[in-house]
Order: sequence, then structure tokens, then C-alpha cells
Amino acid sequence: MRVFPPIYPWNAFDSRRWMESYRSPVIPRVPAPRNLTVHAESEEMRHRLMSEFDHVHFDRVGRLDGEFVSSETGLLLFDRAGSCLQANFPGGSSMAATLTFTEANNPALWDHTQSLRDNWDTLPLIENAAVFSHIYSNNYYHFSFELLQKFRLIQDFDIGVVVMPSPIYHNGVFREMISQALGDRLLLPSSEVARLKNPMLVEAWQSEEGLRWLRAFVGKTLPAEGRRYYIRRNPLKPRRGNNIVETEAFLAFLERHDFTTIDFGNGELSLSQQIDKLQGASFVLATHGAGLTNLSYLNGPARIVEIFSRAVISTSFIRVSDALDLEHHAIIAETLDEQGDIIVDCDLLESLVV
Repeated sequence: MRVFPPIYPWNAFDSRRWMESYRSPVIPRVPAPRNLTVHAESEEMRHRLMSEFDHVHFDRVGRLDGEFVSSETGLLLFDRAGSCLQANFPGGSSMAATLTFTEANNPALWDHTQSLRDNWDTLPLIENAAVFSHIYSNNYYHFSFELLQKFRLIQDFDIGVVVMPSPIYHNGVFREMISQALGDRLLLPSSEVARLKNPMLVEAWQSEEGLRWLRAFVGKTLPAEGRRYYIRRNPLKPRRGNNIVETEAFLAFLERHDFTTIDFGNGELSLSQQIDKLQGASFVLATHGAGLTNLSYLNGPARIVEIFSRAVISTSFIRVSDALDLEHHAIIAETLDEQGDIIVDCDLLESLVV
């Protein structure tokens, strides 16, 4: 039995090889969004949500000094000496650290990198390349606000090739948006083995600037026309917890107030088709989830009611509403069924419809 010494991949953005070209300014902490109302059964949950506004993120663009080969996921870069660097995932994410550690310590990958070192000089050499990947790249929200935003951040740099994991490109709506963003650049799947000389890395986070860019990039927004929508989580992607238990009382509430129930599919709908599903929206009801990304294309006035399980709390879409001046109600539900799904307070929903 072979014994492998553990590899602890270092964050590329914090390595000595990182040559930073751009870093966005850190915006001082601002008060809570002006149009936010939090409905919580306990002050503990209210404070938990509000504490999310203290997180500090900033965009970074730079290059790594040297030659590197990307792993198939694009999350790891290896050099000739066998050094391993983490690249392009949310900084500080324990999930990202766990997954990249597991990938780096896969014996098959170890053998692969040893083979690369033996044949390093025979590998194709590519300059002016950027490596784009993200630990959550298959999620529509993270794709739209973090991965796709990397194209915005390289606009002023001479990049001719974008290296990206091919599974991202296989999703219909992702492929549509990537093809538009690529322009005349070439797309190279990260599974294609090549030496990348001084590759560019980009770290992008949700921001108001990014939202403005996304709306201009898509070029389509929707006026409010008094319609009400309930976004149901995609039935093809069952997820335990964070779903609404559709009780008789809840379904009666939807019918009584003329809600149209929609879902955004599993990537088979074009972006335009997804946006059109919210045509004329003035009221949107949903649990926290990636489907709310399409709020980005609404024009107010509109009321958004986002329901959280106590286990999943985030300000992602509250920030979208704040930037677009939409009225946002965050309901933190603490009454769950045995599956961890949400039993909503229909009386509270009634008070928000009037």
C-alpha cells in the first residue's frame, strides 16, 4: 500500500506568487437596507440575519508568477515542482477548503501531476490566459453574481483565453451567457492539459456595480404591472429543508390572491424565457434560493417576500432588492416539519398582501 504525504493547498491569492493588479475598495459598513422589514419569532434570529451585513468582500484581479497546469475542476493549479495552489473559490469557505483538500489528496490526481512533471516541456504553452472556476459554479446565483462577473473584471486586461471547467458550459443558460461574455476570446476546458504562463485569477463578489453590469449585459428588464408570483423550488432538484410545506391553507392563500406558481427549470430555459416568467411582477413570494436571482431584472415598485428556514439565512437577495429599491420582507420561519421544511404563517402572509 502506497502512503502519500498530505497536501494542504495554499490559497493562490495569498501566495508569494500572487501579483495583484486590481482590488476594489472596501465599502464601510452601511445601515440596514432602507426597504427591509424582518419578521422573526426571536431576536436571536433577527440579529443573526442583520449580522450578515458585516461581512466584508472585495474583488481582486492579478496574475500568478510562473507556469501552472490546471486541475480538471479549475480549483487547483500545479507547477513543475509539484506545488499546489487553490484558485477561484469563495475565500473563507470551509466547504471550499474541504473539497480542494480532498481533490488535492486524491491518489489518481497525484499520479497525474507526477506524469505532468515528467513531460512538462512537451505540454502546450499558453500565455494571456485567465482561469475561471468557482466551487458553487453550478448554482445560478453564484454563477451570475460571482463567476460571470469575472468577465467584467478582466475587461481592461489583455486576455485571449479563458480556462473554465467544461460542466459549467454544458448548462444551457450558462452556455448562453458565457458565449456572449467571451466575445472574441477562446474558451479552453480546464480538462485540456496545457502550461499556463503567468495565468490571471479573479475573485468576484456580489456588488451593486456587478448588478448594474449584469442588467446592462442582459439588456432586458421588466416593469411592475400588479402581478403576483410564487416561485416554487425546482422539482427536478429535490432538496431537504428550505422548501415550503404546501398545506391546504397555503394553497388556498395563493388561489385567493391570484398568485401564479412558477419555477425556472433546470437550465433548459433561455435567460429571456426565465425573465419572462416574472413578467409584470409587483409581488414575489419565495423561499431563499437561486431562483430569486431573476429579481435582478425587475423594475419597481415591487414587494419581495423571502422566507428563510432558521438553518439557511443570507442577505444575498436583500442586497439585490436594496440596490433596485424594491420593498423586501424577510420572514425567518422557526416552525418546521420533520423534513426540515417550512410551515408558513399564512396570517402573516395575508397581512403582507394587502
